[in-house]
Parts: sequence; C-alpha cells; structure tokens
Amino acid sequence: MGIMASYNLLYKKKNPKFYDNVEIIRLNSPWYTKEDLIDVLIKVDKPKFIDVNIKFRTKSKVADHNYSELLKIAGEHRVEWVGISNIEDTTKYGYVRKLLGNDVTKICAKIETLEGCKRVSDIIDVFDGVMVDVEDLAFEVGWEKAAIEKDKIYGLCENLGKEHFKMTGAIFEHIKVANVVYTYGAFDLLHPGHINMLKTAKSYGDKLIVGVVSDDAIKKLKGKNRPIQKQEDRIKIVSSLKCVDRVMPQNSYDPVPNMENIGPDVLVKGDDWDYIPGQEWIQKNNGKLIKPKYSEGWSTSNIIKQVVGA
Repeated sequence: MGIMASYNLLYKKKNPKFYDNVEIIRLNSPWYTKEDLIDVLIKVDKPKFIDVNIKFRTKSKVADHNYSELLKIAGEHRVEWVGISNIEDTTKYGYVRKLLGNDVTKICAKIETLEGCKRVSDIIDVFDGVMVDVEDLAFEVGWEKAAIEKDKIYGLCENLGKEHFKMTGAIFEHIKVANVVYTYGAFDLLHPGHINMLKTAKSYGDKLIVGVVSDDAIKKLKGKNRPIQKQEDRIKIVSSLKCVDRVMPQNSYDPVPNMENIGPDVLVKGDDWDYIPGQEWIQKNNGKLIKPKYSEGWSTSNIIKQVVGA
C-alpha cells in the first residue's frame, strides 16, 4: 500500500518536505495551466497521476484543456497513471490508450455515476485500476448509497487483486496488485535510459527482479569488444538501485529458465526489440508483456563512440 497526495504549487513552496514520503503525486488537470502542468512533469521526480475529465464538468477550474492534447502530453512524459472521469462502460479505454501513444501509462477508471456502478465488473476487467469519487456519486444517489457502492466496488477490487485508489480528502491510499515483474538486459555502462526502463518496470508490480545477461551472450550479440564491464560488476551496480529488489545472472538472452524459477506476472522489455525472448512464456502463463518506449539519446554504444572519439 502506498500514499498518493494531490499536488499544490503554493503548498509545495510553504511546506517543501510534505511530499517527500508520498509515493505518487496527483495532478488534477483543471487546476493547472498547460505550462504549469508540464513544468511539474519535468521537475518532480516521483510517479504521477493526472486526472483527465473527458466529459464536460461544471466545477470551477483554472484551465480548460484540449484533452486529446493533454493525454498526448501525459504519454510523452511517461506519466504512470491517468484517471479518466465519468467512466460508465469500457468503450473509452481503447480511445485513451491510442491518445496516450504508449503501453506504459496505466489508465484508472473513475466511477462517479450509478451507471458506472452497475457496469463496474466489466470496467474492472478492462481498466488498469479503479477509483470511486464518492462526492460526485453522492450528488446522484445520496451519501448513504454512495458509501455502500464504494465499499462494494473496493471489495470487488481486493477480491480480484485489482489496483485501486481509496480517497480520503486530498490523500489517497494506493492499493497495489501483488505482482512480480521480470526484466533483463546487458546493463553495460549503466545510463539514464536503463534507469528509466527499470523504474517503469517496477511501477507494474511490488517486486522487480532483473536478469543480467552473461558476458558470452553479449559478445555473440554485440561483438568481441563487449561487454565493457564484467557480469559480476554489472550485477553489483544494478543491485544497488533502489527500484530493484533482486538481481539474477542470466546465461543467455533467453529469460525462460529464470522465469520458470520465479514465475513472474509481468515481463518488461523495451520496444526497440522486434521480437522479445520470453514473450510466448509470459502469454502462455497468463502474464502481461509490457514494452516501454526506448529512451532515445541514450545507448551504451553511443557512450563508447564518444569515449573512443574523445
């Protein structure tokens, strides 16, 4: 379980340490101009949840957004979550996913109407997470029935192991799925692209296990001058990262022997791979394959070229 807190620019200035122990920063988009929103996305180094109100709402707000543009911005900045208001069925999931332009950002269905409550089983099956806005739901059905529906929905989420967000004022409890995530690679001359991918991988579960590929396997793929660092050194470096829970040596680029030992729920590998070894295993075992976007501008090969050319 983690904590998500709504982010306030003025409060951050007055109480700069308030957000230190917060797991996720919530950004309610109508309260931000486009410029302020992008500034927070760039400067704040924590997972983020952006509320996106696709359906017209009458509440007062700072900015009116083009929500197609807003979802594109969220996708480009690799936002961990977007919360979509007024979800009453599953039709908006594909539309939002397309506008995000990636398979990494998770989509949270915000249940705010009785119609959404009636179809919540289907919604839970399709969306990556669920949040109940009790205040908006109470406006339609009254506080007593809204509380009953909220408890019913969150109980269903917990029984099915579905991620959900319980709201208490400006603070939210983030109830995670107990997933094990596996990823693998050379991690030779660790750089920001590697770290971005590992942080993204960790966001899909509670435990991240990383396979570090052997020296011989890297030589076969990348040539006799690679890797620069020995496997034992690369394992030590990756093990030191806060987002990594366990590191395993991987004897080849085939992760299946390791995956059979640990039984991961999620396999993560960058979208720069046309074919991902291990994808058949994870799909056969009812797991999920995630392909984060490759971090352009960062590669070990480019670093080596720069050093050699220096």
